[in-house]
Amino acid sequence: MKRYEYIEHTADIVARAYGDSLGEAFAAAADAMFGVIAGQSSVHATKRVTLRVESIDLAGLLVAFLSELIVINETDSLVLTDFTVRLFDDTHLEVSAGAEAFDPGRHAEGMSVKGVSYHMLEIERGSGGQPCMVQVLFDV
Repeated sequence: MKRYEYIEHTADIVARAYGDSLGEAFAAAADAMFGVIAGQSSVHATKRVTLRVESIDLAGLLVAFLSELIVINETDSLVLTDFTVRLFDDTHLEVSAGAEAFDPGRHAEGMSVKGVSYHMLEIERGSGGQPCMVQVLFDV
């Protein structure tokens, strides 16, 4: 199963991410977002970061999760990879990710993600052997 794909959009970037669980689909969405931020360059994690995120519902949790990762990228100049997401319920999660300092020589081909939108947001819990899917729009 492919982890994520980009969907054509006129101004921004839309990604669909898949997983056997919602945690895996959230992790794949984070991979898709850092695919935009770092371009096709590889990320060589030198440390791990862990954070907890909460929101009022599942859609808000996805947006808050990805928004927190943007904050880490912008404020700490880190590029993240290798996400492990543990959903406690529809309002709380914990994520662990590998991190590397942004390297303009390797990561500059990407573009800045300014935010994550509720517009076009979709969350599908897999059933009957179908994978879970999340769709998010990245404001670039």
